[in-house]
Formats: sequence, structure tokens, C-alpha cells
Amino acid sequence: MAMRRRGRPRQRKTIVPRHIDASKLPNYCYWDPSGQGRWYTLRKDGAGIQRKRRIAGPNATLADLHKAIELHNGKPVDCLEWLAAKFEGSPQFARVSDSMQSDWRYCRRVLNEQPTLSPDTMVSQIPLSDWDAPMIQRLIDDIGETRGPSSAKHLYTYLKRLWNWGHGRGHCGQNPAPAGAIELPPERQRRRIPDPLTLARLITFAQERGRRPSRTTGSCPAYIWMALEIAYLNRLRGIEVFASTDAEVLDEGFLCRRTKGSADTITRWNARLRAVVDAAQAERARIWKARSRAIPLDPAKRPLLVSTAGGKVGQSSWQSAWRRFMDLAVREGVLSEEQRFGLHDMKRRGATDTKGSKADKMESTGHSSLQMLKVYDTSIAVVDAASD
Repeated sequence: MAMRRRGRPRQRKTIVPRHIDASKLPNYCYWDPSGQGRWYTLRKDGAGIQRKRRIAGPNATLADLHKAIELHNGKPVDCLEWLAAKFEGSPQFARVSDSMQSDWRYCRRVLNEQPTLSPDTMVSQIPLSDWDAPMIQRLIDDIGETRGPSSAKHLYTYLKRLWNWGHGRGHCGQNPAPAGAIELPPERQRRRIPDPLTLARLITFAQERGRRPSRTTGSCPAYIWMALEIAYLNRLRGIEVFASTDAEVLDEGFLCRRTKGSADTITRWNARLRAVVDAAQAERARIWKARSRAIPLDPAKRPLLVSTAGGKVGQSSWQSAWRRFMDLAVREGVLSEEQRFGLHDMKRRGATDTKGSKADKMESTGHSSLQMLKVYDTSIAVVDAASD
């Protein structure tokens, strides 16, 4: 009978240069210590025989090896798109919230769609070594003009995160534009709050067009009028509306889970709020049944609003659908070009229409300061005269 060895089995150590962490080597990258040493990978020649191919010398860094392997596999290296792809596959990317991941993916798409002076080359393909503060400033200025100040700010934040992540892991040099080196475009102080009559007309229009067959002329997704109503009645931001699930539907009312430090609240049920939530759940059930989708047992995994495909409505999907709906409403004369607004403005409309004192409004919106409430509440106080 064979004796069983005590303790953990020995593992064969990978012998590599001291400045290389063997656990972080890319796949199919090997070290040959003969002579001065070399790094190599394996490939098959025309006859199908596997042969060694030198990819780097003994002084190569871990970043050099990753780039060499990707270059060997025909992938682009040393550019923003290469760095963004590595970042998106990292544990650091996976740990952040879904909304943050969506924002970073949006910024990556912007870089992939932003042309350089050469129409065949996108900004994301510029080598990392060519980037400097003036180039980033020109990019931020261009994005601010074409996509707006908010997109420019988000993109700059993303670039800083991307470079800091890459530099810390040896994929690139330091951030060429540290804090304070870039001038961001000023935010547009454009707060277009729809008047009650226009809003009621628009919601009715969205309900009628949402009942039309999907992807037909003049139709729109049913979730548009539902999102407008839920945002208004609960004084929610757009991102909070689409994050809502069946877990927020309580006996007492609708649980408003707020972001950006605002306090959570519960909106008591009224006929209007109950009607839109019931309609959202019924529309979701219809779509899931048509798509033969399994119904999650966990209420937190059942989004209240779903796309026509049955999935959660993403930020980019909403923006596209909303832009098309606004264009349709303007063409049909439901509202004018100057009356366009965004879903975020529904929270302002809701805060303004909330009855009561400033303290009552703060409690309903979840704000912790009067300064923040001023951004949303545009109502004018009605007071008594100083004397009779």
C-alpha cells in the first residue's frame, strides 16, 4: 500500500527573470534561459510543425510581453482602443456598478467614433505614446461642441481612469493630462421644464404611439410614457427609473432608491402611480411571454421597465429611443423645437409640483440641503403681504 504524502503537493516553479511576475504572463508566452535568454511563443509552420518564435529579449517588461503576444495574434497594440479593451476585461471594471460600466462603454464608443484629421483613422487608434495634454484638450473641446459639455466631462473622467489603471499595471506611461491640465467646457444651464399642459399632451401621445406595433411608422416603445410618469410621480432621475424592479413595489407604496447621496423615500400609492406600475408589469409580462423568457423568482431581478426585446433598458437605448420620440413629437406638432426636454427634467417638474413647504419638498426628493433642492424646485412661494 502506497504511503500518502503529507502537506500540499509541490508545484513546479516557473523560472523567469527576476523582474517578471510569472503569474501575470500572457498565455502562450515562454522563457528560454539559454544564452542571454529570450522570450518566445509557439506557432505552426506551413507543414503543420510547431516551432518556436522569438518575441522579445531578456530585458522585456511584462507590458512588452503582453503587447508582443497580442501583436503576434494580429491585434492592435499601443493605442487607446487596445488599452480600453484590456481595462474592460479587468476585475476593476467588473467591480463597479452597471451604470458606471455603461458610462465607460459609452465613452469607449465615443473614442471609436471620433475621427482624426484622417477620416480613416479614429481617435482610439492613435498610439499611446503620441498623446499629450494639447491633444486631449482638443479632443475635449471637440466633444464639448459636438456632443455637449456633459459628454466631454464624462469622457475626460474616463480617460483619467483609463490611464491611471494602465500605468499602475505597466501597460502605458503616466497620464499625459493630470488634474488641472485640461479646461472642461462649462455646463449648459438649460433647464427646460415642460408645462403641465404640454406634459399631459405628450404622455397621451406616447401612450397612443406605444400601442402601435413595434418598429412601425410613427410608433414608439411603450416604456416611454411609463418612464415619464414614474420619473414625475416619484421625483426620480432617469437612471433611478430604469434601475427600479419589482423589489421597489411595496404594499405601502413605491420605494425610490436614489443615487448621488440623496435619501431613499417611499411614495404612497395613488390611482395614477398604481396605474402606471400595473401597466409596466403587464407590458413586461406580455413581452416575456412572447419571447418565452423565464421569469426570475427574485423580485430584484425583474426590471419594471423592459425593452421590446425583454431586457433591461440601457442608457444608450433610452437616449436613442427618446431622441426619436422627441423628433416624432415635434413633427406631429405635439410640442415645438424649443419645448424639447429630457427625462431628468421630469424630476424638476415633480419637485416643482409637490405641495407643501421647502422641508416637505426636500423630504419628497431625498435632498439633504436647500441648495440642491433649488436645482429642482422652480416654484415661487406665495406669501402674505407685510401688513394689511
